[in-house]
Amino acid sequence: MKQLTILQAIQSKETFSPDVCNKENIGLEIQDFTEVNLFQENFADSLNYYLQVREKIRGPFAIHGAFIDLKPYSYDRAIQEASMFKYRMSLNMAVLLGADYLVFHSQINPFVQSSLLMDLDRKENKRVFHTLMEEFSSFKGYLLLENVYEDDPRRLRDLVDAIDHPRVQVNLDLGHARLSKKFSLDQWFDILGDRIRYSHVHWNNGEIDQHMPPGPEERIEILSLFQRHGLNVPLSLEYFPRDILKEVALFQEAIDQGGLDYVL
Repeated sequence: MKQLTILQAIQSKETFSPDVCNKENIGLEIQDFTEVNLFQENFADSLNYYLQVREKIRGPFAIHGAFIDLKPYSYDRAIQEASMFKYRMSLNMAVLLGADYLVFHSQINPFVQSSLLMDLDRKENKRVFHTLMEEFSSFKGYLLLENVYEDDPRRLRDLVDAIDHPRVQVNLDLGHARLSKKFSLDQWFDILGDRIRYSHVHWNNGEIDQHMPPGPEERIEILSLFQRHGLNVPLSLEYFPRDILKEVALFQEAIDQGGLDYVL
């Protein structure tokens, strides 16, 4: 039996549930530090709050890093510098809070189809992420790249392989992958394989990104996909539930009803 680990994802400290602290198989992903102008304003209250809470959390701790309008591999130096400032501030938060995972968006532009440009982007990404991981050597967790707009999982696979760093891996966002018109969820798992070290769980109608909770059958489908592909990674519930213990119970029902090889 594999231990299933679930994280409560929250967008602000006001929605933190103390129940997260009660079990080793429940963790926390905070998204307070994604606010677009946060690092130009006062973020001390949020940081101090999580510094006090951090030692109480027995499960994994994750931070969603800045992502809006960023392109750290840009050839425009001003855009690159602004992006790198946000990436460095996110990494500072990860170090201060002892994060196990830091999530960044892949920043892949699916409309770029030039093999020359894609190759240049991958080379620049390798330089950027090796520089960051060397600069923030005190960060001991995984830096995860999340699929967002890309319709083809091969783009993310090739990016992570080009970066070629053991702690730069994939956060598979199931809701975003479900919007793909070319590849099924099963194919996303096939192609990304063991690069997947973490997953955002939410659901949609297959047309727009809705961040809805999965239903009973979808929970069984999700867990079955991970089991079938031999993956046992933390699942961060990015439909932002307030009652985390209720969600854990619903996943336990899915395990029982699906006859799955997990324990909570």
